[in-house]
Amino acid sequence: MATGQDNHNGSFSGEMRSLNLDVPEFSGDFRSMNYPQLAQAKRLVENSLDHLFGLLHDTYKFDMTSPLVVNGFPRRDVDVVSVRLIRSNIIRLRNDHSAILGQLQIHLTQQLQASANSSVVGQEKPESGELSTSKNLNLHSEAFAFVNDVTSNSPAEKAGLIIGDRILSFDGDICYWNHNNLTALAARAKAKKDTQVPVEVLRDSNRKTLILVPTENWPGRGLLGCHIIPL
Repeated sequence: MATGQDNHNGSFSGEMRSLNLDVPEFSGDFRSMNYPQLAQAKRLVENSLDHLFGLLHDTYKFDMTSPLVVNGFPRRDVDVVSVRLIRSNIIRLRNDHSAILGQLQIHLTQQLQASANSSVVGQEKPESGELSTSKNLNLHSEAFAFVNDVTSNSPAEKAGLIIGDRILSFDGDICYWNHNNLTALAARAKAKKDTQVPVEVLRDSNRKTLILVPTENWPGRGLLGCHIIPL
C-alpha cells in the first residue's frame, strides 16, 4: 500500500526525470574525500550548475530571485513547480560547491606544507669534481608546481599526469629555480607545440618521467589541458 510520503517521493522523482535533471548527490562527508575525489566532485557540481542555470534562464525564462507568487497566488505565466525544483537544486549544489572548495583548500595547504617540509637543498658542500652532478640532482629535487586539475582526453591526461602530481622538471631544464612563476613552462610548452616533452613528476614518494605533447589538436582549450599552480 502506497503512503502519502511514497506518492510524494515518486512525484518528486518523476518531476526530476521529466526535467532531465541529472543532479549529483553525494553520500557521506566531503571531509572523507581525498583530493582527486574532491576535484571530480567539483567538476560534476559545476557542470550540473551550468545545466540548471541554462534551463532556468533559457528554457523557463526565469531567474533565482523573481517571485513565483503574486498576491497570494502562483503565477500563471511561469511553470512554478519546475522553477522551484530547479532553484532548490541550484541552492543545494551551491552549498555543496562551497563545501568542496573549502576541503580542496585544506588539502592544498597540507600538500604545500608537506612539500616545504620535505625540501632539503644543498645541505653539504660538494667537492669541486662533483659540483655539476650534485647541482643537477639538487635542481630536480624540489617540486615547483602542483597539478590540481586534469581535463579528460587532454594532452596532460594522455601523458599520464594526474591530480596531485608535483612537477620536478619540465623539458629537462625548467625547474624550481628558473620557472619564473610558471611563465618559463608556459613559454616552453608553446615553443614545443606538437613535440614530445619529458616531464618529471613526484607522485607520492616516487619519481616518474612522463612524455607530454603540448598541442591544440584536442577538443578543449590550451596546449596542456591541465591546471597547475606554483609551489
